[in-house]
Amino acid sequence: MITSFELLSEAECASAEAQIKELRTCWIPRGAGAADRQFFTLGAASYLDDPALYRGRAAELNSVLRDRFAWLYTRVAEFLSARLRAPVSFATGLAVPGFHIWLAPAIFVTPGASVHFDLQYLRAWPSDTPDLDLSRPLSFTLPIRMPRRGACLNVWDVTYERYRRFVDRVAGRVTTDDITVLLERMRFPYTRGALAMHSGHILHQIGEIDRVEPDDERITLQGHGLFQHGEWRLYW
Repeated sequence: MITSFELLSEAECASAEAQIKELRTCWIPRGAGAADRQFFTLGAASYLDDPALYRGRAAELNSVLRDRFAWLYTRVAEFLSARLRAPVSFATGLAVPGFHIWLAPAIFVTPGASVHFDLQYLRAWPSDTPDLDLSRPLSFTLPIRMPRRGACLNVWDVTYERYRRFVDRVAGRVTTDDITVLLERMRFPYTRGALAMHSGHILHQIGEIDRVEPDDERITLQGHGLFQHGEWRLYW
């Protein structure tokens, strides 16, 4: 369901964190509430940005990210290529993988994050993109810094395909939140510097922790991939 592999050392995570903080003026505030204002991205995000603005924001920030994090993108691409046994590149015109940054007030201590499948490719990729395989998408998370009490992903054992079949069978409107009542929640713990991979088509949610310290931060590299023309194209 989810696999995790050590990729960065503690020193490399610390170096990446320092580079992220050097780009503080490029962080994008997300959300309108007081806690939400402590949640940022560094990079354009197809699941958050208006599709009409996404590509322009991606073009603006990609050069900054590629310049500062060339070493990290190379490491991720080489690792994924070895694991997936296929070439890996970055999707033309889309955002390169970017960073979630949660400062202490925005870190979840209750299960309030959205319960979802990763379907952002429906927003990012034109529907007529040739030779695009939507049957086996890729999502990955690389924790750079975690709160003292850790970080995790909440997961339910149902795929997007099964969810759609269920919705088609029942009368009335069924949401992903409704599905969580029927299935037991599992928790997948993250490890700093370890790349966690899954299809994005399993039902999941950013996991909560029981306590947050005032100086806690949760910083992760986030990305997705689709298979096209014989290789994996990474984006966010």
